[in-house]
Formats: sequence, structure tokens, C-alpha cells
Amino acid sequence: MVKISGILSINNAVYLGYPFIEAVLSVLPIVDEFLINDGGSDDETPIYLKKLQKTFPNKIRLFNKSFYPSNFWEAVDNSLNFLINKAKGNWLFEVQGDEVWHEKDILKVKETIEKASIEGYNSIRAVLQWINFQAIDPYKYRNVRMVRRIKDLKSHWCGDDFRTANTEKEGPTKGFTGSNIPPELVTNLVYFNLGLDIVFPGNTIERARAHVTFLARAQEERRTMLKILESLPLQRQEPNPEVVKKLPALIQGLAGFSKYKVRDELFDKKFLKKLTGITYK
Repeated sequence: MVKISGILSINNAVYLGYPFIEAVLSVLPIVDEFLINDGGSDDETPIYLKKLQKTFPNKIRLFNKSFYPSNFWEAVDNSLNFLINKAKGNWLFEVQGDEVWHEKDILKVKETIEKASIEGYNSIRAVLQWINFQAIDPYKYRNVRMVRRIKDLKSHWCGDDFRTANTEKEGPTKGFTGSNIPPELVTNLVYFNLGLDIVFPGNTIERARAHVTFLARAQEERRTMLKILESLPLQRQEPNPEVVKKLPALIQGLAGFSKYKVRDELFDKKFLKKLTGITYK
């Protein structure tokens, strides 16, 4: 029988502008448990995590393994590996703080995990689609967010790459970015990555600085990006209603925000069912 553990590693999500509550809620209906590690937030993130746990006490498990200064996201990977070892499920569903799944697809995702488990696959590739509230980027690639919890499984590169002891020195599967947990099931399932620099411009500089000063200090392209962002007039753009209505219902209500803020209604199960059409237990 398939048991699914959701995992998320996060730190100062409110201050840095990650829609982490929406990210968790987008997959919560199909997981048996959801493990979240807070890397040492000193903003409102812990308050909302505890509120989420209070709303879903049978699913949300909270941990506090501290992040540390790292050169290439090692602190995040260390946190994810900690959660992998704590998980009880035989499949893992990794969620990142700026990624949301559409409510119309999420039950199909569960069916796909069950299919992959029966047919002997160890990982599942889905289409990552970049979006904001003005446009949907036509460029797509497939990434791994669902993986069987096999022996020696480890996260690399901030959760964008999974390996085992046998494949740790190998590159990604040919033709794809990240991960080497064969055999892979390649699908057309779609999940959405928010272009946060456009979506929440009020959080952009803080987030970029956190990356280059703490989590990815040796990643030169991040330093270059910070310099570019600091030179730009970062302003909220007017949402395109035609684009917004195509996006997951959980994030449509964020359209027009200059900074990310957690909405209290997201902790109301009746509201969530009305919004998404899915019963939250």
C-alpha cells in the first residue's frame, strides 16, 4: 500500500516572500503526513506553521533543524535529508516554498504515484511551469518532486536533485535536469513555480540577499542577479485576469500583492473546500 510523506524545508518564508502555506495546502489532500522543517526563522513563519499544524493535527509534523551558512544550498539539503529520514511513507513528495500544484490535477498525481509504485518506478518527472500573474512562460522542463523512499536517498542542490550512494557521483539522467533515481516515470503532470521577483517585488531584494549571504554564498550567478535586481525599479505589475484564472485557486487570491502575506482564511477547511472543490481532512 502506498503511503506518501510530503516534505518541505523553509526559513523566514514570510519575510522572504515564499507562499509556503499555499504550497503545502496544494498537496496536503493526497499525502498521509506532511513534514516541515523550519531552519530557524525569526519572522512570523513559525506562528503560521503552528497554526497550520493546529488546523491539520493528524498530518502536519513540525521540526526545527537549524540552517547554517553554506556555499551551494547544503543547509537546505541537510534539512531535507533530515526529513527524509524522519518520514514514514514509502513515497516522498517534495514541495518547495514557491511551487504550487493545481487542484484539478492533484488527484491524478496520487493515481500516478500509485501506478509508479506498482510498476516498479523509483521517481516521477512532472512538468515545471514558470508563472506570474501577468504571463505563463512557455518554456517548460520536467523535474523530479516525487520519489520512492529507497535506501541511502539524499537531496542535492536545494532539493532539485535526488541521488543514492550508488549514483551520488553520477550526473542527471540523460536529457533531463537533476536527479538520478532510475527507473523514472516521465509524465505530463504540471506544477507551477511562481516568478517571485515579479509576483512579490517587495520581498525580492531581501530574498536575493539571503541567498548570496547565507544559503548559496559561492554561487556567482546569484551575486550577479542580486546586482541586477538592486539596479532595477522593482514595482508591482497589474495582474492579467485571463492569466490569473488559469492558475491554481490557492494562489489566485495573491494577485496584486506587493509582498507575500499569509491569509487567515487558508486555515479554514470550509473555505478551502469552497475554493478548491476538495475536502480537506
